[in-house]
Amino acid sequence: MVSQGEAFCPGHVTAFFEVHDDPDPRKKGSRGAGLCLNLGVHTVARVRDDARTSIDIIVNGRRQKAEVTQRVAQKVLGGRSGEVKILSETNLPVSQGFGVSAAAALSTALALDDALGSKVPRDELVAIAHETEVECGTGLGDVVPASMGGMDLRLKPGAPAHAEVRTFPVEADLLLAVIGPEMPTKTVLRDPKKVAAINRIGSALVDEFSRGLRTRRSLCRSNKPCGQTGPRSDSGQPHVRAGDDGHARQLGSRDREPRAAGDLVPEIRDAAALWRRQRRRARPLITRSK
Repeated sequence: MVSQGEAFCPGHVTAFFEVHDDPDPRKKGSRGAGLCLNLGVHTVARVRDDARTSIDIIVNGRRQKAEVTQRVAQKVLGGRSGEVKILSETNLPVSQGFGVSAAAALSTALALDDALGSKVPRDELVAIAHETEVECGTGLGDVVPASMGGMDLRLKPGAPAHAEVRTFPVEADLLLAVIGPEMPTKTVLRDPKKVAAINRIGSALVDEFSRGLRTRRSLCRSNKPCGQTGPRSDSGQPHVRAGDDGHARQLGSRDREPRAAGDLVPEIRDAAALWRRQRRRARPLITRSK
C-alpha cells in the first residue's frame, strides 16, 4: 500500500540577523528580522510498506543527496520501515539567501507526517526541521518564521518552546537582488570573522527594530551587513510577493488567521524602491508570480 502527503513551505529572506550559539541545536539559532515569500518549496511524500527502509529524494526532477531533507525524513520516520520517496519542487535559487533548505526541511517534515498519518504535533515537526538545519550548518533562523508567515522579528533564537517571534502580516511586491556568485550558508557560518561582523551589525539593528523603529528605515539599512560582510548572495526578481501569510502548511489543512498588526505595506514598498535603485544592474532570474 502507498500513502501520500503534501505540504508547502514559503521561502524566507532575512534582512539582518545575529548568531546565537548553544550546544543544544533546538536552542541554537539567530535573532533577526525577515520576510516570507509566496514562492517556496512544494513537497510530496510517498510511503510504501516495505521490510527495509529506503529514502529517495528528487528535487526539480533530479535525484539529489539533499542531506537536510534526508535527515529530516529519518527523524520523522523514527523506527518505522518503508520505502520513502520525497519529491520537492521549487523555482527559487539555492545558496542565495532565500531559505530554500529550511523550506525543503519543513515541507518534508509536514508532508511525510501527513503520509504516515502520525499526527505529530506541529511544533515538534518545526523543531525537527530547525534542529536539522542547525546540525547540517545550512541555516539558523529561517524555519520558525517560515512556519508562521508574514514579516517576522525574532527576539529569541531556537526552535518552538525556546524561540520568541513576532509576526506582522504583509503583502507587497518586492525586488530582491544581490550581485555575486552563490554563497552557501555553511561557508559563512564557519567563518569567525564574518560571523563577528554579522553579529556586530545585526545586534544593533535587531535592538533598534525591537524598540519600534519604523519598518522602512530598518529594511533600507538591511543592505549594510551584506555590504560589509558579504554573507548573502542572491539574484533578483522583478516582483516577488512578500508575506501573504504564506506560512508552511500541509496542503488541504485549514489555514490559521493572520495575527493583527499595523499596515506595513507602504514602508515595505519604499524599501523595495530603494533596493531597486541601488541594484539596477542585477539580472532578473525569476518571473513575476501570479
